[in-house]
Amino acid sequence: MTRVLHIVCDLSPGGAERLVLELCRRASPDIVPSVATVQGLGPLEPEFRAAGIAVLEGGRRRRSLGVRAALRLAAAVREADVVHTHLFAGDTWGRIAAVIAGHRAVLTTEHNVNRDETWQRGVKRALAPVSRRILCVSEAAARYAREVEHIKGVEVLYNGVDLSRYTDDGPLTRARAGLPGTRLLAVGRRVPQKGFDVLLDALPAGVELQVAGDGPFQREHPQVRWLGRREDVPRLLAASDVLVVPSRWEGFGLVAAEGLAAGVTVVASAVDGLVEVVGDAGVLVPPEDPVALRAALERVVHAPQLRADLGQRGRARAALHFDLAQTIRAYEAIYRELAAV
Repeated sequence: MTRVLHIVCDLSPGGAERLVLELCRRASPDIVPSVATVQGLGPLEPEFRAAGIAVLEGGRRRRSLGVRAALRLAAAVREADVVHTHLFAGDTWGRIAAVIAGHRAVLTTEHNVNRDETWQRGVKRALAPVSRRILCVSEAAARYAREVEHIKGVEVLYNGVDLSRYTDDGPLTRARAGLPGTRLLAVGRRVPQKGFDVLLDALPAGVELQVAGDGPFQREHPQVRWLGRREDVPRLLAASDVLVVPSRWEGFGLVAAEGLAAGVTVVASAVDGLVEVVGDAGVLVPPEDPVALRAALERVVHAPQLRADLGQRGRARAALHFDLAQTIRAYEAIYRELAAV
């Protein structure tokens, strides 16, 4: 048995945390996963508990040095064969805990390009030698780690989506239901990185936009419905014509991969990992450019055959590159390798 401890900041419903959830609940019989948070818990806690995953709360308070949390995490690290850290807080306090515990089988996944970080880059660079392996979720994230954060030896392992959640006829649901008009969908935390302010400025007339996700940004608009956090993204995708991903930066862009898997037309910013995820199976536009985004949306809104062609291309691309089962198998091979050394 290989005991794998995942260390994250908390159990927020982001792409990194959802990957951890899938790695835990789909673990092979010889992999025994558990999770520790640096700070508190979060909305995904019930899903971890329901899957029978042990969860330890680190309890670090914001603006504190986190000594107590580091010691608590170090105790959990001593019980693990492999430590897998995620995101800045998980990477930082997880690797500090590994040093305290004298643990060398540390794997770190870089999930984003973190263009809003400054001093954090120095911390990541200083702690990078603690990790035996550093994986990035895209070539763009790896390039950023090398060129901006000056971290050496990074590798690439794409995130994946559960293809079984997207039926072959999902995108046709709206057409069969006779729903009028063209419906746009955006999914993500309502924070500046996601560019929802740009999207609202770019909305063409006569379309409805639904935004799934929570966060501080919200602007009243007659064409927009703010749905809040949702757990039924596959159903929302099946009822939509176009998925819009107007991010200012994105290490991977999990929702874009989900859109491809669902056969929905994806219109996204040509940034970082989104370029790799979408490729030629969607429409890419310059970031922070509402004029270009509006033109792209008007183009696909009035071209049902184009949407159908892109939908088919997207399904094929997702199956080839972003199958969650392949991602999990690759991670588990690394766990076994690290535990054996």
